[in-house]
Amino acid sequence: MEHYKQIHIQPLASASVQERFLLVCNGRHYEAGAPVVDLIRCLQREDTQEKAVAAFVEMKKGVFSCAQVEDVITRLIQPMFADGEKSRKRTFLYERELFSASAIDRFSDTCRLMFRKGVMLPLMAAVLAADVWFFCSTDNLLTFNGSANAYMVVGLLVFMVVSSLFHELGHASACKHFGIRHGGIGFGLYLNFPVLYTDVTEVWRLRRADRCIVNLAGVYFQMYILLALLALFYVTGSDTVRYMILTLNLGFIMTLNPFFKFDGYWIASDVLGIPNLRSRSKELLGYVYRRMRGRAADETPYLLQTNRLGRYGLLVYAVVVNLFMGYYFFYILPKFMVDFVASFPDEIHQLVLYLSNGMAPSFALLRNIFMQLVLLGLVGFMLYNVIRKLKVNVGRR
Repeated sequence: MEHYKQIHIQPLASASVQERFLLVCNGRHYEAGAPVVDLIRCLQREDTQEKAVAAFVEMKKGVFSCAQVEDVITRLIQPMFADGEKSRKRTFLYERELFSASAIDRFSDTCRLMFRKGVMLPLMAAVLAADVWFFCSTDNLLTFNGSANAYMVVGLLVFMVVSSLFHELGHASACKHFGIRHGGIGFGLYLNFPVLYTDVTEVWRLRRADRCIVNLAGVYFQMYILLALLALFYVTGSDTVRYMILTLNLGFIMTLNPFFKFDGYWIASDVLGIPNLRSRSKELLGYVYRRMRGRAADETPYLLQTNRLGRYGLLVYAVVVNLFMGYYFFYILPKFMVDFVASFPDEIHQLVLYLSNGMAPSFALLRNIFMQLVLLGLVGFMLYNVIRKLKVNVGRR
């Protein structure tokens, strides 16, 4: 029974009208309701499982049978002690740690002071105002002239990687500011997007407002880079700096959107107070579908267990995000494949003509071919993993 004492229990800040708890065990985090927590506490208190089950049944005055309680222990509690790597639910199709937590500890310890209100809020307000002024006052904002050559593209790619790494160090530093541990920084493939990520699982121990700050910390750190670039642009008017500013802003748009599981998704989850926001939205649509078919629901969806903000927020999110994902998977990706089939053979033909005549291919042609091959590889890898998971699920059934 000693292993049950490894489970750490604390209240979870959420929008649920019923008290929810955070369970921490074997480096993983779980959400649970009061009945499950009462059962775990009985298991931690008694010296045998039979006594714990009997004590729980007596506590609940016969609402649950001994067989039902034993089933809950087998299905929900005992798997918490399984091997971490085998039972952990993966966010990415592929992931690999690049820097361990200990390797970035010194940086995150030093930079945690940057999250004081007297530093963070004025800096963000100043950068936001300067950025808006940049977009409103810059002539030929989106014009790309002849200076955008191969060296420029490679330089912008390097800049994106460096600024993304600084972004991840921001998340780690915010964790240190709030007194929780962070994990390492790694590389992953989310859908068909290559991304860097930081393990901030411990963030669930915090209040919702503090979790939002941790999620926003990456963009906040990149704002220091943006501030320096804006100052440099106003002094020099350099096209190269303008491209870097535009690249950084495009990154902000990507990471703060709530549809993919980037920072914006986790911010939306914490603002609404709904953990596992994507799963809850699917659960809601499934519930509505079953009710329309006249079928009884297995359990009450999370939507009906939350306060008013969470309820309406989840409803809007469920509709919007599923429409967006449908648009992405059934329009954007098929359109890319159609365009690829239509244009790629002609571009390869042009490349062969250039090479056969001893001429150097144009940069634009090489760029198009390279980017299309990269995107095709990412889409293919994503589809391979989706099909593989479907086969596994079908095999289990």
